[in-house]
Amino acid sequence: MNKFGWLKSHSAILLFSGFIALAGSFGQQELRQGELWFADWAQEITGPRTVPKKLIIVAIDDFSLQQAANADLSDLNELQQLRQWPWPRSTHALVLSRLIAAGAKVIGFDLLFDTPSSHGKEDDATFAASLRRHANQVVLGVQALSSQGPVAGLSLLDLTPSLRNAHPSIKRGLLNGRPDRDGVLRRTPGTTSMDLRQKLGPAVPLGMASALLNTPPETQNKGISLLAPYGPPRTIPTFSIWELLEPKAYAALKQSGTFQDAIVLIGPTAAVFQDLHRSVFSGAMGMPGVEIHATEVANRLEGRILQFFPPIPGWNLILAALACGLGLALSGMERPLQRLGVAAIAAVGTLFVGVVLVTKAWLVLPIASIAVAILATGIISSADATVKLQWQRRRLRNTLGRYLSPAVAAEIADKPNNAEGLLQSRLVDVVVLMSDIRGFTAFTQSMTAKGEVHKLVDRLNAYFSEVVEAVHTQQGTVDKFIGDATLAVFGAPVQRSGAINAEAGIKTAIAIQERLEALNQAWISEGQEPWAQVIVLSYGWVVSGNIGSNSRMDYTVIGDAVNTASRLEQIAKQCKRTIVMSEAVAELIGDQWPLDDLGEFPIRGQKPQRVFALQTATPQ
Repeated sequence: MNKFGWLKSHSAILLFSGFIALAGSFGQQELRQGELWFADWAQEITGPRTVPKKLIIVAIDDFSLQQAANADLSDLNELQQLRQWPWPRSTHALVLSRLIAAGAKVIGFDLLFDTPSSHGKEDDATFAASLRRHANQVVLGVQALSSQGPVAGLSLLDLTPSLRNAHPSIKRGLLNGRPDRDGVLRRTPGTTSMDLRQKLGPAVPLGMASALLNTPPETQNKGISLLAPYGPPRTIPTFSIWELLEPKAYAALKQSGTFQDAIVLIGPTAAVFQDLHRSVFSGAMGMPGVEIHATEVANRLEGRILQFFPPIPGWNLILAALACGLGLALSGMERPLQRLGVAAIAAVGTLFVGVVLVTKAWLVLPIASIAVAILATGIISSADATVKLQWQRRRLRNTLGRYLSPAVAAEIADKPNNAEGLLQSRLVDVVVLMSDIRGFTAFTQSMTAKGEVHKLVDRLNAYFSEVVEAVHTQQGTVDKFIGDATLAVFGAPVQRSGAINAEAGIKTAIAIQERLEALNQAWISEGQEPWAQVIVLSYGWVVSGNIGSNSRMDYTVIGDAVNTASRLEQIAKQCKRTIVMSEAVAELIGDQWPLDDLGEFPIRGQKPQRVFALQTATPQ
């Protein structure tokens, strides 16, 4: 195959590879986003994971708010103050003291205390006193807001002075998170805090997780740190804050040792606080901000952070090269489904590796784009093979249609692998049909003398068209045209029983006779001379197959049945009967059609045999 032929043969894959290279150069962000979606999917299909022990969320949830709304029914003064939000800071002081008494190791507040208490200075003083007592075990949340403030366009919602000055050791934890382009919060909040600190300096506190664990976030050279949630909301053990406020419930919790040596985060989970975020596992309800911070703490307790390595520059060229190489490799497979199957298995295997990397090795590599490129290449290659196969079948069908019936040609074309076996040389029993125009030589001479050769050719072509259609209707094969004669065969290349072939031959002969009568009527109306014909049928063995030379080969039949048909033609003309058949054909059709016994005739090269004529045929 020359260079041009090779390019043409693989044009689909080459064009697809070029498309990947071009589209990828304009879709770097889409490639990146696709890898993140795959990481989300990989985590969700593997289901919830076990949360590290001694990590607890105390939730300001819907239940707590409902109970607080009815707190006026309680005899306890501290509960009666909870009917409206924001709650008094003395309540938070109470919760802090009870958690410490229950054995909590460190407590983080996912709440902002950036303004003085609406319940007065004494309320702030009560909370400040509690903070002084437990300064080394508490972290208060702060938040950075974009603004026109003095800190490079950011303002920090810091602690109100009365709380910030409560003790020099009071720790603050930044609560900011940064969602991706699709609105899903995947990055660790600690990464956001480090980004802000690098831009704005140490005025920005560390993230909540770093402050709780008293360690800076791990520094990563290349990867981007992502959260690895453990499941849907409330997968991390969560207790209602009301259980700490209601004395009997608190006593039971304290007695159980649930909070002993635990890291506790206190924060809102009720929808009214609008602190719900789209994240992995969150679904439509959203993941509470406090649980996002708890997830980062849990990830760091496990000593693992999900690392995302986005596609490198030029990744589109790597994918294009992969598609091109795979496409060329698949081109060696002829069957479209085989190509698609191999590509699908490779793509699924690649995705499986990606899932294992995400869930076991905590790595997000650009695996999804590789799998998509593999599968897409398989689809393109399979489609290309399908188009080529259909084109080859159509060409084969057109070629076979010159001498096979459309149905037989279609059957062979749809199973090209069987075509060689069907068309190879073999010995078969068939019914041979031969039709011949009577007095055609004299008619040709007359037309030639009149200068009407073109009319002769037109009439002959019209006649042959009717003969071919009649033969094909009965699934026969037109072997050849010999002058004004037609040789057809029933039973090759697709074999059938002798009885079926004989019945098809008789029906074809009757149809040819009827079609010639219709042609004659048209010709007579045009003032032309009608034609007469003889049709003979024989049954016996023939050798069928592709016969010829290396430069020219044709599918044909030769043998006993063909020779018999040739001899019967002379008998038909001698007896002036239209449709004549051998004794073997008559035996095959039985009494389905009325026959006349024309007697026994010598057949050159064979023993004498009886010959029969169809009574329904019009004598000539």
